[in-house]
This record gives sequence, C-alpha cells and structure tokens, in this order.
Amino acid sequence: MNLLMIRPLTMCGDLMRIAALTGILVMFGILGAQAAEKRVAAEEPDGSLSAGFAEVDITPPEGWRHGGGYGEVISTGVHDSLRAKAMVLSQGGKTFILVMNDLLSVPEGLTTPARKRIAANLNTSVDNVVIAATHNHGSPEYWGPLRDIFHARELRLQEEDRHERIDYTRLLTDRWEKAVGEAERRRVEVDASIVVAEQLGLAQNRRFHMRDGSVRFNPGKLNPNIIRPAGPVDTDLPFLLFQKVSSRRTAGVSGGGAVIGALSIFAMHTAVFGGTEFGADFPGVLQANLQKHFGPDFISVFAEGTAGDINHIRARSEKPNPDSIEIGETLAGAILENLPQRRPVDEPDLAVLAATVRAPYRQPAVTEDRYLEAKKIIENQLSNGAAFLTLVAAWRDCHHYEYRLKFPDGKPLEVQAVRLNRDSALVFLPHEIFVELGMAIKASSPFRNTLVVSLSNDVDFYIPTRRAFEEGSYEITTCSLAPGCGELLVETALTLLTSLK
Repeated sequence: MNLLMIRPLTMCGDLMRIAALTGILVMFGILGAQAAEKRVAAEEPDGSLSAGFAEVDITPPEGWRHGGGYGEVISTGVHDSLRAKAMVLSQGGKTFILVMNDLLSVPEGLTTPARKRIAANLNTSVDNVVIAATHNHGSPEYWGPLRDIFHARELRLQEEDRHERIDYTRLLTDRWEKAVGEAERRRVEVDASIVVAEQLGLAQNRRFHMRDGSVRFNPGKLNPNIIRPAGPVDTDLPFLLFQKVSSRRTAGVSGGGAVIGALSIFAMHTAVFGGTEFGADFPGVLQANLQKHFGPDFISVFAEGTAGDINHIRARSEKPNPDSIEIGETLAGAILENLPQRRPVDEPDLAVLAATVRAPYRQPAVTEDRYLEAKKIIENQLSNGAAFLTLVAAWRDCHHYEYRLKFPDGKPLEVQAVRLNRDSALVFLPHEIFVELGMAIKASSPFRNTLVVSLSNDVDFYIPTRRAFEEGSYEITTCSLAPGCGELLVETALTLLTSLK
C-alpha cells in the first residue's frame, strides 16, 4: 500500500481544536516539542471487504518462568494453551493486520522487527500491523528487566538457564508470521457488523480515595477506610463480527453467512486466573463459549481496553470476586444477548493512520549507580525483604535507564487508528492506559463507534492521567514518563481520528 506523508502535529489547528473538545490541556512546553509523523492510507474506498482469521499455539515448555509479578515464579504446568490469534482485513489493496497474544505484554524490541517482516510478507506498511497482548497474567516471563536479571543469575550459578530450554522469542516471531500467513490464506469476502453491549457489574475501578487523604490501589476487600473510587469504569463491550458473504447458511446469526471470527474489547485487567500454571484466563473461556454458538472453527480475538486502573475485585462488596470462568461466560452471554441489535458496517472504507510521538521522562534521570542498585534489589529480594513498592520502583528504574540509553530524546509512543467505515474506527495504544483516557477518546471521537485497544506493540507499564500522577500509588510508581503522557496519547488519537473522518 502506498502511504502519503502528512504534516506533523503542531500546537495549532487540529490539536488545539481537539483539546477544546476534550477539555484536556497538554503542557506542550514539556510534551509537545517533539513532532509526530502522521501516515495515512489512500482515502478512496475500493472493492469489497475481506477478512481472514487464524490461531497458533504459543505455550512455553513447563518449567518456564511465570509472569505477572515482580519475583521469580516457576510454572508448574499448563491449564490451557496460550494462543496467538491473527486477523487480516483487506479492501482494494489496503490491508490491516492484528496479532493478539495470550501474553502479559509484547516488547517493542520484538514487535518492531516482526511487524516489518509481516508487512513485507503481505506487501503493506508496518504502520498497518499491530502486535498486541491481552495482558494475561497466566503467561511466561520472557523479556525485560525481571527476565534478564533472573536469567543472568541462573547462568552465573548453573552455566545454563534451566528455565529457558528454547529460544521463546524466536518461537513467538515465527508463530506470529505463521498465524498471519494462514489468516491471509483463509481470507474471504465478508460482511461485517458491530454491536456495543453494556456490561455492568464486572469491571471495578481499583483505585480508591481513603480516609487518610491518600489514594490506594487494591486497598483490601471491605476496607472500612475506603471513601469512594478514584475513577470511573467503562462498561462498553463492543463486538465486531465477520461473516462470509459466499455462504448463505446460518451459523447462529440470523440473516448472514457463516461466522468466521470476531473482535471483542473490554476494559478490565486480564489478571484473574491464579496459580502457577499457564492459562489463557477469561479470554479463553470467552472463545470456548462463543464457539458453542458459532461453531468450532470460529476464532474470538479478545483485546483489553483501557484498563490500567480497572480490575475484577469487588472491594466494597461481600459478594465473592468473579473467577475467569464466570467472567468469560458473562461476557459471552452479554454478546449473544445483544447480537440481534448489531448494525452492519456498511460501505466499508478501510484506511489506517499512524503517528509516533515522544514523551519525556520523569526527573531526575536514573544514574548508572541507581540502575545497578535497582538490579540488586530485584535479584536479592528474598534476602533483603524489599517492600512491594520498592520492588516496583526498582523495576521502573531499570526500564527508565535502559529507555534513556535507547531513546535519549524521549520514549516513542505509537498510536494507530483504523477506519472501518464512516461510523466505526479502531484505536491502538501502547502500554496500560488509564480508563479515563480511553473514555476521553471515545467521547470526542468523530466516529459513532470508536473501539480503543491498549498494550499494542509495547510493554506493560502504566500510563496514568495527569491527576493520577498527583495522587500516586502503585500504577504511577511503574511509569518512567513525565505527567501528561496519557493526555498526549489522547490528543494524538483524536487528531488521527479526525483526519480519518
């Protein structure tokens, strides 16, 4: 696909108009000095929409390190397999590719070269490829400071790492290409439709104002010092369905062809499945339940919405917290109940717009001495008894130091927007985004249906609101970036959506 270069983002024009719409002011003296390249696909609709879906197994061997925390945990088995799922959309020579993984996150150092290879294989732009994660806490620790520290210690003590018997990153990139290639081979002409259900009662804002004036995350169930939640929840449950045009048999959906796959998005942490086994958590349960309705070949691609401060814990209720089975079944039930209200994505007009902005780092800069100290804190946490937030700060400082070496001019943040038709669009954001930021994008988007996905192409530290930076607590401790980084993403996404509209 031929992409056209468009003027960079500036303080005037689009950004100031969007800032007025959202009521979010970015201090451009700090955050807006770096220009963002905007890259857009051809604008004229051309041809019918086609789609293909495929999935591959990405489960690591037993004995691999288990992710989801700040210590070293060794997996004890596999509850259910981890999958990478590919969705390929194409119209008139324009192509968009999404690869969603049952992983905690996917690092930029791995996704960037993989996206380039996938784009070359399908003769499209790297901007049109998204590799993302569901933020599954039942997945392996395979990248980043924690893995590097424990891997180095294992080599020092054992001369080989017993917990990394294969090159898992190579396996991942090979499987991603395989999934995309298979999805491309399966691509058929489709009708697309969308329904945005309302899912109440599952998602909970996990940050609370406390009686001592602080804001705390996960303060404990029925904690008497809780005053109120520190933020909202997003109850939208969008479901984007794809049906074959060529087949006129009904597969659980009246008035359409056989269903081949769907994309669903919900803003809640995929951190429910516990224990030391690997498992896909509630997205796996969601697919199993939807397959009962649509058939065994149906592929459910689940994406986490902006859930940085959202989880499933009912802190102010005596009612037990829902488990992954209950959540997956509840989401499937809401989708199927609302399916008759779906609307066609008629007159499809596929286009992709991307921008990369640079966010400055928090001050002061992490020195080499502090970096080495942080690594020791993590490595020796069992003997030094480091408190939880001390470990989190050490993890952040390792990232901070390494980011500054690689990106001295600020951390690149890539935003991608995909137009489906005049009414519907997708937005893909990096990292774990606070819910208010995603809701701000949807509230001011020029599209009736705007679906926002986080954890795209990069890792899983939090992107809080400017207000949350002032409030503090766990999520803010993880972030290496300066306050305003979240608002910068909102501004960028709205500029892209406005241009696509």
